[in-house]
Amino acid sequence: MASNLVWKLCRPPVFRQLASLRSGAEIRHFSSSDPPPENISRYPVPYRKDLPHDIVDLMEEVESKGGFLPNVFKVLSHRPAEFRAFFSYYNELMNKETGGLTKADLHCIAFTLRSPLFPIR
Repeated sequence: MASNLVWKLCRPPVFRQLASLRSGAEIRHFSSSDPPPENISRYPVPYRKDLPHDIVDLMEEVESKGGFLPNVFKVLSHRPAEFRAFFSYYNELMNKETGGLTKADLHCIAFTLRSPLFPIR
């Protein structure tokens, strides 16, 4: 099965597609001076004034610590119950003193996610 997948990925059309992506032909990187893209999600991103206070407080804390607010906060705030569930699960998993995850496991998770949203303590 793995060899079948490798064969499919090694076909010439796939190579051409990967080469065009690798050369940056279809990828646009935004610098801080560029205006941000209009939409970051298919879901509407609510204004902070329309959000519950606990979510706004968390957003402000993250923004003050990191210097910016990751898009995941903006997008998940569309549904406050899911926002709270996601971040409570994150806190239980990453900030727990006891449990099966070692510091090395936490570093591996954070490195894999590669986001300032998941700092290692």
